[in-house]
Amino acid sequence: MRTTKPLLRVCAEKAAVLGIPFLVILVMAGCVAPEPVVPVPPTEIPVAFLPTEVPPPTSTPVPTAPDFPLPAPTRAVDTRKESETCVQCHTDDAKLKEALSEQEGTAPDSGGEAWAGEMSPVERWQAVFIDDPAFLETVHGRYGCVTCHQGTGDTLLKDVAHTGLVREPGTADLCMICHAQEVSSTGYNLHASLNGYREVLSIRRGVANLGELETAIEEHCDSCHVATCGQCHVSRPAGAGGGLVGGHEFGDVEAINTTCGGCHGSRIEAEYKNPDGSGQGDVHWSQAEMVCSDCHAAPDFHGTDVEHLQRYDGAPDPSCDDLHCHPDVAEDDGIEQHAGSHLKSLSCQACHSTAYRNCYGCHVQAGGDSAGFTLESTRTAFKIGRNPIQSGYRPWKYVPVRHVPITEDSFSDYGQDLLRDFDALPTWKYATPHTIQRITPQNESCNACHGNAEVFLTLDDVAPEELGANWRVIVDEIPEPVE
Repeated sequence: MRTTKPLLRVCAEKAAVLGIPFLVILVMAGCVAPEPVVPVPPTEIPVAFLPTEVPPPTSTPVPTAPDFPLPAPTRAVDTRKESETCVQCHTDDAKLKEALSEQEGTAPDSGGEAWAGEMSPVERWQAVFIDDPAFLETVHGRYGCVTCHQGTGDTLLKDVAHTGLVREPGTADLCMICHAQEVSSTGYNLHASLNGYREVLSIRRGVANLGELETAIEEHCDSCHVATCGQCHVSRPAGAGGGLVGGHEFGDVEAINTTCGGCHGSRIEAEYKNPDGSGQGDVHWSQAEMVCSDCHAAPDFHGTDVEHLQRYDGAPDPSCDDLHCHPDVAEDDGIEQHAGSHLKSLSCQACHSTAYRNCYGCHVQAGGDSAGFTLESTRTAFKIGRNPIQSGYRPWKYVPVRHVPITEDSFSDYGQDLLRDFDALPTWKYATPHTIQRITPQNESCNACHGNAEVFLTLDDVAPEELGANWRVIVDEIPEPVE
């Protein structure tokens, strides 16, 4: 009887005899039967499977800080070479003394009044002397002198080198390259634009010739009152005579007596620090030793992204409570003088300021390089008046007021009747004195203020020719004395 071998065994024997090449042929011929494929019906509703664990958050890339000092920009390489002759003179005190020997005296000052800070005048050669050549290897120094100051490089002849020289380089064209954020608000920076001066003079001029008044502003105001980046970070302000602070080193904030005090020294710093002992000074300085930047943040110097026509636009900044210095002041805080309507009717300074400086009668003198000014008088006093800029931001009825140095003929050298609307603004202006004390002559008792005409601005305090301008700030009814 013939037996039948299993199919797979037959295939294996044939593969062994015929060899591997024929195995493929046998498979294709059907010796190896593939497993049947059973179709699976599609799922009617697709189901999405969610992960059981939340994936970790993607890490934020952290930029690598560059190494300082940065290499000099390519565009400044040739300029540095041209500046080598500038360096030869300005790092050599003997050469500077010889070159400036014909110009006797010190660097020009403010034109008369001594500044209150410790700012001694400097000789002309000292004002431009780079005493540490290491500055040339700093970030700013590696740009080269003529990059910022222009002039003519590659010459030792002073007159030729200084042709086209810019003593105070501008801001937008230079500093913007590296400090775009700080310079972006220059248009709204009252230090740089002088908008406050232009705004008040524009109101007083009415329909007078703006060109003549603008000429007066350019010759008298801009030279002292417009600040450049360098006057805060490199040199002393122009109004204080100028001159390098630290041999041309760039600082974030220089000493306040050379920067803030350089422009605000004759009034604000004198009130705040009381260097001559004539007043009380300010408790924030005498006890807390706070400097300007402790209250005034960078936007106060660089400008904000919102246009301000003058310094008291918008909310008070800084204010007594926004900095979390005095958050507990309230009607029910147990202080008798805070009770009732005092906090609503009186600004903080009305009770806590002491005497401050008031200036009178400024007259400008035309004449190009000889342009100047004279002040009639200056005296220290304290006066409370009606709030001339009362608003939701400054709702108080009574505030300290300060006399500003302006008269109807202040600019008469440039044209007649340039301030024909002189009475449009008061000459006693809203003030925030830097003479703060906890106990003051007007708050030491109730009747130190109530019934005391000496602390209020009355008709007797205002010059007859200024009555029309100040009717809105004069206090005509003194608060009655209390029991």
